[in-house]
Amino acid sequence: MPTNSPDQQVTTPNGPDAAVAPQDFLDFLADVETRLVKRYVDEADRTARNPAPPNGEFSFLAAPGRFDRRQAGVWMEAYPLFVRKATETQVVNASTVFVNDSHLVLPVQVNGVYDVSGLWVYDSGTTADIKWQWTAPAGATMPRWTVQGLDNAVGTQVGNFSAVPGAALTSTMTRNGAGIGTFVAVRMTGLLVVAGTAGNLQLQWAQNASEAVNTRMKTDSWLRLDRVG
Repeated sequence: MPTNSPDQQVTTPNGPDAAVAPQDFLDFLADVETRLVKRYVDEADRTARNPAPPNGEFSFLAAPGRFDRRQAGVWMEAYPLFVRKATETQVVNASTVFVNDSHLVLPVQVNGVYDVSGLWVYDSGTTADIKWQWTAPAGATMPRWTVQGLDNAVGTQVGNFSAVPGAALTSTMTRNGAGIGTFVAVRMTGLLVVAGTAGNLQLQWAQNASEAVNTRMKTDSWLRLDRVG
């Protein structure tokens, strides 16, 4: 009866006749299988079937649908994580209470270190302005992050360029509004260090001062995570 290899379940034609599965074929399979992008149901399935992977190996997890690479003895995302705002229906009006952005959220792994970047476009009243902060899994830190852009956002694009860094996930970054319908763009950069709990990095925002206008994060604002450790 045919059997399957223990890791990737590749069929080997083992039968009562040894000639059906010559040793050369079995040696070839053992060598080739280690070079595959291996597929698993999830992290638990991968750990059970592949408990001691070598550095340089690639795998695919059906849940959550992610390619990983083995580097320095740990699994890391093989490709950057990226998300963009598909709509701008979410608004904050006359409120300084932070809300979760409905799009700009990405999953992070245990003990991961991530280069965080983004381009955020917004409009807001000249009194309301806008502010941002983050939430992340327990124990995660963002020792340095900044929003770089004009802190006096007027139509003539005259103002001070500010890049003062925050030192925590809840460090509040603010920028001025130029009025409803006048869009302002800022670049975001930072470093996220995750501890022993996986979860989501979630962007939050609100008005910096309450004003009865619609403050909005605009379509095509984006967030990106690159695993670096």
